[in-house]
Amino acid sequence: MERYWLVIREGYVINRVIWDGIMPWSYSLPQDLIVEDVNCNVSIGDWYESLEGIFYKPLSTPPDLPEELN
Repeated sequence: MERYWLVIREGYVINRVIWDGIMPWSYSLPQDLIVEDVNCNVSIGDWYESLEGIFYKPLSTPPDLPEELN
C-alpha cells in the first residue's frame, strides 16, 4: 500500500511524495517538517497548523505563501 507524505515549509504543504516510511529518505530542498497524509486528502498549498495537527485549505492566496508555491 502506498503511503503519502507531505513536505511542509513555513506552515504550507510544498510537496506531496510517495514514501514507504521505512527506507532512508530525505527531501533535498529546504523544509520544516514531513508529515504523513493518513487520510490522503491534503493538497499542495494547504496550510498546516502544527499545534492542532490540522490542515486547512486557503480560500484565497495568502500573503505569506512560500515562493515555491507562487
